Amino acid sequence: MSAAAIRTHSLSRQLIGGVLLAELLCAALFSAVAIGHEMHGRRRAFDVMLRGRADSLMGAVQDAEDPEDNVTVDPTELVLPAQDVYEVLSPSGRVLGHSPGSSANLLAELSSSRTPGTFNFRAGREHYRALRFDGVRVIDREENGGYRRPVTVLYASPTRDLWHGAVEAVWFYIAASALLLAVTGFALVWFLRRRLSPLQELAAIAGRVSTRSWEFVPPAAVLRTTELAPIALSMEELLRGLRLAFERQRRLTGDAAHELKTSIAVLKSSLQLLSMAPRTAEQYEAGLEGLQLDSERMEELVSRMLTLARLEEAAVEQSESCDLQPVVREVAERLRPLAELKQVVLEVSAAEARTVAMPAGDAELLCSNLIVNALQHSAANGRVSVVVQALDGVTQLRVADRGDGIPASALPHVFERFFRADHSRSRASGGAGLGLSICKAIVERSGGTIHIESAVGTGTEVTVTLPARQISAQN
Repeated sequence: MSAAAIRTHSLSRQLIGGVLLAELLCAALFSAVAIGHEMHGRRRAFDVMLRGRADSLMGAVQDAEDPEDNVTVDPTELVLPAQDVYEVLSPSGRVLGHSPGSSANLLAELSSSRTPGTFNFRAGREHYRALRFDGVRVIDREENGGYRRPVTVLYASPTRDLWHGAVEAVWFYIAASALLLAVTGFALVWFLRRRLSPLQELAAIAGRVSTRSWEFVPPAAVLRTTELAPIALSMEELLRGLRLAFERQRRLTGDAAHELKTSIAVLKSSLQLLSMAPRTAEQYEAGLEGLQLDSERMEELVSRMLTLARLEEAAVEQSESCDLQPVVREVAERLRPLAELKQVVLEVSAAEARTVAMPAGDAELLCSNLIVNALQHSAANGRVSVVVQALDGVTQLRVADRGDGIPASALPHVFERFFRADHSRSRASGGAGLGLSICKAIVERSGGTIHIESAVGTGTEVTVTLPARQISAQN
């Protein structure tokens, strides 16, 4: 799937939207709880008001001073709202008094409930909340402690004011919640954008990285963020390694192309020279031998290039290790005929077993390259010494010769690919300029270091230091 076909989402927008939605839900929940609490409080207050007015009505029940010893409601002692409805009944159901101006249907609806307590009813378009309770009115307390007269009080009041106040409270809470949501919403958006700015900066910088531009410098704000700092540092390290790998590959390709072009040009010129005029059999044979040598040199160059690429790309397994002492002795014995041919004395000092974190094949290639290089640049009757020893928990390999040495100006470049010092690494020696580069790659992938010291007319010494652990002493 192409990048253009992938549907992208903004993390910052999702976070801001999620926070605002959560805040909206909280505001709605708060408003609902507040409205419910307000309605409950207003209804309780309304019921208390009904009870208070019903008690006032109870206080207006007076002795009727008639032969039947009845009671009646004295309207002169009542100060009640005109829209309220009431009715006072005797135990027998006789009406002792009712609100003036109330219709019969309204009073019938009021007295329809037979259960004490509050209830609701509707008369026409008006909604009422009513209270029914049974009480005892004591009259004429001065005579024999008074007379107890049981009565039933029904009192109702329209609820339009209750609901009007509730609606006002609802709108107040909604308006307050909306205002609070707007203010805090802007504050949260600003805060989230500010806190997410390091992530956006990191994304912008990472988006500018390409094969042509490897620049990646994490902003200070990113490095100060606990969650982003490890990501930024890992990306920086990864891009640095990729950049070095690309540059190394580019240099290797360019250098290899140059070297192969030179070798092909030599082959071509040799063939052209042979074909320009008739030659004797001996001349053709000599020309073919030269072509074979050039072909072998090209084959050696390609082989070394592949070896170098393998060493630079592959990582060493932690379990891979070898004993350097027998490897050095075996390589030295294999190269002793070359030393005799060059009339050079090859000395080896490696009496103690030293295990290093390096595959045996790499160790053999390292020792072979260093010793061959020293032999090739040693004069007749010279001496090459190879020493393996333990120093402070590491293994040290030193290869020294008494050859012509390397000029000081060339020392910083001796580990570069295809580099040859004018005197000590000329093409006449048969080298492709990759030997020391291979040695450096082998040592570095094993966690060691390689150092070279040389002086013109004195000789050269290469020192390799590798992490090691001593396992036993052998003579």
